[in-house]
Order: sequence, then C-alpha cells, then structure tokens
Amino acid sequence: MFTYRFRELPVDLRQKGKVREALARELRVHPEQIFNLNVERFALDSRRRGEPHWNYNVIFDVNQKLRATGSAARDLTEASREKESLESDPLKTSVPMASHVSVVGAGPAGLWATLHLLRRGFTVDLYEQGKPVEERFRDIRRFFAERVFNEHSNVLFGEGGAGAFSDGKLNTRSRNAFSEAVLKDMVNFGVDESVVTFAKPHIGTDRLVLMLRKIRAEITRLGGGIHFYTALEDIEIKDARVVAIKVAGQWKPCETLVLATGHSARQIYELLHARGVALESKAFAMGVRVEHPQALINLRQLGKGVDTSLTGSAEYALTAKTLNGTSAAYSFCMCPGGVLVPCASEPGTLATNGMSYSRRNGPFANGAIVVPIQASETLFGGLEFQRKIELDAYRVGGMNYAAPSQSIRAFLAHHADKSLPKSTYPCGLAASNLWDWLDKTICKSLAEGFQNFDRKIPGFIDQGLIVAPETRTSSPLRITRNNDTLESVNTQGLFVLGEGAGYSGGIVTSAADGVRLALRAKKEQA
Repeated sequence: MFTYRFRELPVDLRQKGKVREALARELRVHPEQIFNLNVERFALDSRRRGEPHWNYNVIFDVNQKLRATGSAARDLTEASREKESLESDPLKTSVPMASHVSVVGAGPAGLWATLHLLRRGFTVDLYEQGKPVEERFRDIRRFFAERVFNEHSNVLFGEGGAGAFSDGKLNTRSRNAFSEAVLKDMVNFGVDESVVTFAKPHIGTDRLVLMLRKIRAEITRLGGGIHFYTALEDIEIKDARVVAIKVAGQWKPCETLVLATGHSARQIYELLHARGVALESKAFAMGVRVEHPQALINLRQLGKGVDTSLTGSAEYALTAKTLNGTSAAYSFCMCPGGVLVPCASEPGTLATNGMSYSRRNGPFANGAIVVPIQASETLFGGLEFQRKIELDAYRVGGMNYAAPSQSIRAFLAHHADKSLPKSTYPCGLAASNLWDWLDKTICKSLAEGFQNFDRKIPGFIDQGLIVAPETRTSSPLRITRNNDTLESVNTQGLFVLGEGAGYSGGIVTSAADGVRLALRAKKEQA
C-alpha cells in the first residue's frame, strides 16, 4: 500500500464534495483504486474571476506506485499519515496545579480550559461577570433599540465572550493539535463537520448561541460550577503566589487562578498592575469599519454571473504600505453579508464591530480597515489612546451611540457628507468629518490605503461608507507569561489565556490556549 497527498485538487462548484471522482480523473485511475481517502483542507479558489472552483488537499492510499504526469506531478507527493496529536505534546502533564481551579471569563479560552480541565479530573469553578447567552442576547437587543447600556452584559461581555457576537470566524493561520481539538469539540456540540477541513470556517452568531448552550450543559454535567453575574473584584498575592480571590463581595481561597477575561476587560489590567503582576505594552491596531454593497464585492472578487448560493458571499483581504513605507493599512475581520454593531465596555464610549449570521446573506459587506499602532512607551499609553478615540466618537456621535460616519469619497476630500447612505448600523449615523477628531496619522494612512484598495476593487471608494471607530482589534497590553506553562512570569498559580493575555487572536486560537493549559496541567500532590 502506498500513501500520497494531492494538493489543490480542482473540483467544479456544482460538484462540491465529489472528491474521489475528481482525483481519479487527475490521476487517470479508476475511482475504486483509491482507498482511505480523507480531505485535509478545502477552500474556494477565485483567483480566476468568473471561474471560481473548489480546491481540495487530500490524503489517500493506492495499491501500486503512481507515476503522475503534467500538473498532477507537481501536486502529488508521497505522504505519511503520522499526525501531531495531543498525546504527543512533550509538555503534557508537566505543569503543577491545585486540584481545584478557579477560571475567570466565559469566552472561548475560559470555556475550553474549564471543559478540558474537568475532563482531566480537576474540579473547576467558572466565574463570568456577564449573563448566560440567552439573557445577554436580550440585553444587546434592548441596547440597540433603547440605548440602555449594561456594562456587564453587552456585545463584549457575557457567556461566549466578544466572539459570540462577531462574525463567528474559526480561521487560524496554522492548525495544530490544540486547534484541531477545539474544532472537533465544536462538531460534537452540533457545528457542521466541515469546520474541521474548510480553510475559512464560519459559524455565525445565531449558531454560536446554540453551541454555547450545549457547552454550558456539558460543563454542568461534568460537575463544573458556573457562576454568572460574578466579576473578579480582587486578588490576594503573598510571596509572589496567588492565595485568594474576591468574587461577589467574598474572599475565597485560591491556589490556581486562570484568567481568560478577553481583550476589553480593562479593569483587570488595572487590578493586576496594582497587585504587582507583570504586564507590558504591545503593538495593536485601530481604524474604522467600512461598509459596501455585497453585490459590489461579489462582482469584483468572483466575477460576473457567479452563483453565490454555491460560493457564499465574497470576501476580501487587503493590505497596503502607506506613509512612504513607514506604516500600513489593512483589512481585518471582514464580514460578508454582515451587519455593523456598536461595542463598548465602558459607559460614555463608542467603538464599532462587525458580525454575521450563519447564512451571510445580507445585502451589505463590512470590514475593519486598520492601521498598526506601535507599543506605547508607557504601560497604559495604548489603552488610553483607545479610550480617547472611543470617548471622542461617543461625543461626536451625539452621546446616544450613533456612530460618526463619512463616505470614503468625502473622507478623501476632508469634508462631512450632506446625507449618508443606508447602513446596517442599528443605532443611527452622525455625519462627521473624521479628520476633525480622529488621530491624523491614522487618517493619513487610511486615506492612502483606500486609494490603493480602489485599484484592487474598483468602486471601493465611490460605494464605500466609513462607520467609526474600530479600536478593539486586539489588546494594547500583554500579561507576561511563560509560553510553555502559560503561567505569569512573576506570580505563581496565575495562568493567563486568550486575547486578554495578549498571546492569541480569534475564537479558535483562544480556545486552543485553554486546551493547551488543561493538557499540560497535573494535580499537585497534597
């Protein structure tokens, strides 16, 4: 038996999933000569506009050695089925922890840490300042309709974290055993199994909510304690080791604390700094959201006459060097067929985000266009820069969560619009000249970026609407940790995970942090 891997196997749009037949044609063999065929990855290839197709990476067995010719010879290689697994992690069960673990934050990192620690025999209490996802959903709808802001239950905080009310992307730059474990868990919780192999998997907020309820039920079944409406109020550290936490007004003994509070829990950074935990500033990015008719993006990215019921709504990924090569503008968290939402973690501030439902079939596309921000020379300088822009945006928008907005054409001309086009943003738009209040360096870089993007997607300027600001791409701070143990470099018993720690980005990589911690944990001897 011989094992081979074939990369970028083309399959017609209408023949999605019919991999064996396509592979047999490429290899010029009978389909029954191919055994143990497995899809490793597949993606939409739209490089030739008007002629998109599916590309599959597959591994398979045959009874005799193959001699491929033509393009197949380039894409066919001998292979091994050996694969990285959780069991092969050299650091498995190497990190001592108390048998009882307190986890703070019910986003992806906290949920998966809790789930996998329970599976490994630890007892776990999970604390979340926000509400269960069903109640959180009602608070968010009320906020959109009545502008009643709940600082503990909103688009950023509550069960599922910020990712529950975003695009639901499950992309990772590189997959490993930890991210694979997360995706397989998701399938077990009812998500379509294609997320394991699709190059750009997406769930959507509506289906994420259903998955979160199943995860909560499984944590409860395993004996985990889930405490909603319960914020971490304080930490007691003695001799550089966590000894207690304060929640719901009460101090509780704690030898192992896992912080997975997300990149917007600013009060946690302030608390940690006050208690002497090592933090450092880091680079991040800020900018704006832009919205376009989805039909424009479909046309420019896929070509004329393409059936988007087969391909899904088109996406874009754009980047440009700006300011004589000293800066850049690039797209981030693009939401095809999505909607814009206000997101804030503090009263009197405004930031924007994008989200999509599972079908991604809305009439508009939106994406963040952001500019890199260098790490601040002072610890909280980046956070204060974020906060200033969000305070200014709230003020310019009329202090009722309307978003400052400007057509891209008017932005390039440095003047406010007399009227604005339709938008999916639910709290209203306020016509504004962004140059009057947004950081000038950010504006200059965005302007150059937009001009570059219009050459790649004609109509990007004339049909584009800016809704500002986008400030929460990632944290401007990092809780300094040992990357093997995931423990704070100067506080024993404190483990920091996910986007809030400053070491991951996105749903899957944050959840994978939780899996990694649980796998490496071992119970300390009493």
